[in-house]
Amino acid sequence: MYHFIVNLNSRTGKARKIWEELRQELDRREVMYALHETKYAGHAIEISRRLVKSADDTVKIIVLGGDGTFNEVINGARDYEKIEIGYIPTGSGNDLARGLGLSTSPMENLNRILESKEFTCMDLGCLSWDEGESKKYFAVSAGVGVDADVCRRALTSTLKKVLNKIGLGKLTYAILTIQSLFAMPQLNAHIVADGVDYGILDKVTFIALMNHKCEGGGVPMSPVADATDGKLSMCCIHGIGKWRCLTLFPSLLGGKHMKYDAYLGVDFKKADIVLKTPNVWHTDGEMSTYNTVMHVECLPGAIKLMK
Repeated sequence: MYHFIVNLNSRTGKARKIWEELRQELDRREVMYALHETKYAGHAIEISRRLVKSADDTVKIIVLGGDGTFNEVINGARDYEKIEIGYIPTGSGNDLARGLGLSTSPMENLNRILESKEFTCMDLGCLSWDEGESKKYFAVSAGVGVDADVCRRALTSTLKKVLNKIGLGKLTYAILTIQSLFAMPQLNAHIVADGVDYGILDKVTFIALMNHKCEGGGVPMSPVADATDGKLSMCCIHGIGKWRCLTLFPSLLGGKHMKYDAYLGVDFKKADIVLKTPNVWHTDGEMSTYNTVMHVECLPGAIKLMK
């Protein structure tokens, strides 16, 4: 039995047509499945949590949606030993699909999942605060600074909806990034990763905590990130003003930013980040918390993905 958790509103509603085509194929192949349609933000968390809690055996969950829907599923189904996950990306950013090297064809992805006999064990990241009482898991990335502020703006952006409808959704992140860069104050951050103290960094533009290479619709924040190596990759831009930072964006988009002194790159298993003032943190492009003290940890090979 496959449990399809489906966000029919992803890809500006085009996911509804995609699901109908996949449903017909499932029926043609006489596959046993159940449809769980998400109705509101956070619904996939509730659905996946319920599925895992009520199951005695392994639960096969297929996510049809974007990175945000996948994020909700891994935050609901936290008993990862009990689940096998397949992914059919229909979002606008699709950084997880890019990192996994998935096809852009929903039908090809469905066939791949149904014929799967092997798994990829993928790392997850975990943000925790309030002395570990509060946690958020992520598959692609987490962070604070400009990238988190862009996520906050994108949630209510009419620009994103308009550009998505005409196939230019990726432009949203470029435009909102420039807005955020000049609107929000730069940060001060004290970073300790795997016992190494990197001191207090000033004029921090962002700290990106990467499991996969790209976020924001294909921006290679950490070209060296590997979601199967048991580590996360930190990308921090600091010590330069906003105008100088703006001139570095073309290098960032091309994955050439690592050569600059303003770049701090660290591969780590555990890290602690303390900000001077509270700020918005994101996980997989979704706002998670507004906080100052954050613990970050990699969970090696946490989930089984159907190949």
